[in-house]
Amino acid sequence: MTDTDTTDRFVIEVSQVGTVDHIVDLEADSADGSPYAPRQDLPGEKLCDRSTRSPASEYITLRDYADWRGFDKTAFEGDAPDEVCSYCWTAVVEHAKRGEQHERDDVDDRIGTVGYRLRWKQKGRAREEWYDIVVRPETTITELDRLVCRFTTLDDLHLRMYGLEDEYMDSTLNVIPDQQFTEVRDPSYTNASEVTIADVAERATLWDGDKLSMVYDFGTPSRYYCIVKEVYDPGEIEKLLEERDPIAATETAAIINEKRP
Repeated sequence: MTDTDTTDRFVIEVSQVGTVDHIVDLEADSADGSPYAPRQDLPGEKLCDRSTRSPASEYITLRDYADWRGFDKTAFEGDAPDEVCSYCWTAVVEHAKRGEQHERDDVDDRIGTVGYRLRWKQKGRAREEWYDIVVRPETTITELDRLVCRFTTLDDLHLRMYGLEDEYMDSTLNVIPDQQFTEVRDPSYTNASEVTIADVAERATLWDGDKLSMVYDFGTPSRYYCIVKEVYDPGEIEKLLEERDPIAATETAAIINEKRP
């Protein structure tokens, strides 16, 4: 992604409230249910949750904003200027770095054909306990859910939903276990057996260092999440599973390592 692509996509949202201005991703669809963009009539998606958006805001490019404010930033790099939210600025910088890495690794061509080692942790217990689950592209969320439930106290009485990154009460995937899908009867949700890891990967450009999440017990919500620790081409997955004695397995996925208290 070029500097021009980045500066055209990410613009400064100049608001009448707050001590700093924030950044909006114009290519993001605010109708996707982002918790940072509750107003679907506003353009794009704000990159942090540290202020509310206003229809009175103006949107200008970084170059025009820098001219107006009198600083020399013409690209999203280095530290944020004092006038701009540092959380939003960091998100844009990380986006650019991620794009460069993906180009070097030919990620776009490999997404949907690779498998992953997913390290699952429970929020609040990340250092004490974790489980590595290796998944193939064809692994369904149902299979993944079956393995996740082996090291938790979750069963069909616990409503749970899988999502992307740090999604908590809202999920852009809206994937729930099959039995619960039938009981909820909400067409906005997706049956877990109909979604594969390849589907999720292609939707989220899932790669090394990215996260998935699973939220349960929505009355007093709790969360498990995973970090993509390794990316495997198909031959590497098969070799790994042949050489390891899995702790538990389905037809296309396996728990291969764990840390337990």
